[in-house]
Amino acid sequence: MGEDIPLNHLNHREGELDPALEPLAGNGDALLSVRAPQDKMDVGTPRSNGETSNVYRIKRELKENVKPWMVVVAILVLIAAVIILSVVICSALQDDVDDKFDSSTFVIPLRFNGSFQLPNMVFTEELLILSSSESQALTAELQEKLAELYTASPALGRYFSKAEIYSLRNGSIIADYELTFLMPEETQGQLRNYTLSREMVYNVFRQFLYDHDSEDSAPTYIDPLSLNMFGRLY
Repeated sequence: MGEDIPLNHLNHREGELDPALEPLAGNGDALLSVRAPQDKMDVGTPRSNGETSNVYRIKRELKENVKPWMVVVAILVLIAAVIILSVVICSALQDDVDDKFDSSTFVIPLRFNGSFQLPNMVFTEELLILSSSESQALTAELQEKLAELYTASPALGRYFSKAEIYSLRNGSIIADYELTFLMPEETQGQLRNYTLSREMVYNVFRQFLYDHDSEDSAPTYIDPLSLNMFGRLY
């Protein structure tokens, strides 16, 4: 009972330490070495493996399904949408000052007289009488034609007042006309020198004839070379 048991007869051979006693050696270094693996496992370990796998799966699916051309198309569509939206907004908000005018202030008359030839028509005696049905029908058609061309002009339309055919003469029918424009009193000088100058009014008329009339059109074809015009203010 009282016999001492030699240390070398313990559970391990001499020179080996029991793992249970290892934390006591080396001033606590062994303790750190035992805990280190656990500490490494704790650092950076996600709280939920399920959440991590879902995130990785979503990223993988996006990489697999989203092609480069799809990204390019999406960018182009976005740019087009922004441009269209900008144009719509600007059009809605834009206030064009030139489109705003008070026609009641247009009181100063400016008149142009001249003549043109209708080569596709044959002159008759009835055309000399302005009250005849033939003469009235032709003058009404010509007046409407002149009124339409000047009313449609972006530069002259707002100032145009009326067109009148006041005589028809022999010579493949020569029509004498008068155009009337109305101007605001405060800007009449500028308009008369530029927008409503004889050159501008004449060129609008002549360009219309070149663009819309053809020699084959009957019977109110106007020969552009026969057009003449002069202006007067009263």
